[in-house]
Amino acid sequence: MQGYILHTQKVREEDLLVKVLSPKQLYTLYRFYGARHSIIHLGNKIDFYIEKDLREIGKLRDPIHLGFAWEKEMQKRYFWQQFLKLLHTHLKDISTLEDFYFNLLEEGSMRLLKENPKRTILNLYIKLLNFEGRNNSLQSCLICEGILNEEVCITRGFVCAHPHCLKGEILTFSHLENLFNLQIELLEDDEVDKLWNVLMLGL
Repeated sequence: MQGYILHTQKVREEDLLVKVLSPKQLYTLYRFYGARHSIIHLGNKIDFYIEKDLREIGKLRDPIHLGFAWEKEMQKRYFWQQFLKLLHTHLKDISTLEDFYFNLLEEGSMRLLKENPKRTILNLYIKLLNFEGRNNSLQSCLICEGILNEEVCITRGFVCAHPHCLKGEILTFSHLENLFNLQIELLEDDEVDKLWNVLMLGL
């Protein structure tokens, strides 16, 4: 079985509780002497099997790190881990789920080989919003429901409003259209930085 590590939590001295996202399930597994195993890190893709015990949670056994070349680049690894932290919080109370989330991480892990990490992750997030039915049509302001103008305020969840109705980062309407149409390569670097800051507020 394969999965991505979304979270680790130390228990006792060196053992770990590990959250692993597989294609159909988000597992909470126990890993003995986890601190001694360098492969058990947030963001890693692993191959593993589960030793089941009816009295306890499953045990993570024989994990093998399925590494990517970009993991040697500190910046890319950092941004990837930040996104997976947010995803863990977003899926925290879910155990069974669609394979969309696993496939999204599969896509992201491949795109990071050649693409800018912030732009890659923003692309993944827009796809997540679309899948969950939270995509923004830019039709109206969230607060007053009036038509949006050239300058638009964007805040957590990539919700949009008039700048005088809500506090957040300001972008132009046409550039936000590029964002929601997955044309993120058309955005300026400073706009990508603004959108990244908004994303870090939560999914």
